[in-house]
Amino acid sequence: MSSSKTNRGSAIESVPHQPKRKRMLLVSAAALAVLLLVWYFSGGTYPPLSAEERLLVGEWSGDSSEFKRIFKSDRTFVTSPLMFTGVWHINQGELKVTYREGSQFPRSLSSVSQSWGSFQRSFSKENYKSRIQFSDNGNQHTLNHPVDKQHPDGKTLWTRKTDR
Repeated sequence: MSSSKTNRGSAIESVPHQPKRKRMLLVSAAALAVLLLVWYFSGGTYPPLSAEERLLVGEWSGDSSEFKRIFKSDRTFVTSPLMFTGVWHINQGELKVTYREGSQFPRSLSSVSQSWGSFQRSFSKENYKSRIQFSDNGNQHTLNHPVDKQHPDGKTLWTRKTDR
C-alpha cells in the first residue's frame, strides 16, 4: 500500500511543472522572435559589401563642389548640406537609393501650413535608381539619368573627395 501512495504522490507533484515548462517555452519563443526581428530590421539581412559597393564608400562631390554625398559602409548615406539621408545598395551595376529629406527647418515660421508641409515631407520616402559606372581608378563615377540642358549626355559625374 505504501508503494501505491508513493506513485500517486509523485504523479501529483509532476503536474504543476507542465504549465511552467509551457510558459518557459512561450517566453523563449517570444524572445527568439524579438531577436530575429531586431536582426532583420537592423540590416542584418544584407550580405557583405560587394567590390563595386566598396568602391562607392566615401565622400563624393558632383557638378557643384558645395554639394556632396557621403556613402557609408553600413549602406547608409547623407548629403552635405544635410538635405537627404537614406540607405543604398548596388545590384548588377544599378545604384538603388531610398531616401528622405533631411531635417531642415523652414526659413520662415510665420506660416503654420508651410511648417507642417516641411514636417510631413521629412517623413516621406523616395526611391531612386540609376546605372552607375566607375572609372578605372575608382576615383570617379557616373550616374545615368534623363538628358537635360546641364547633362546633354544623360550622365552626372561624381569625383571622390580625397583628404589633403
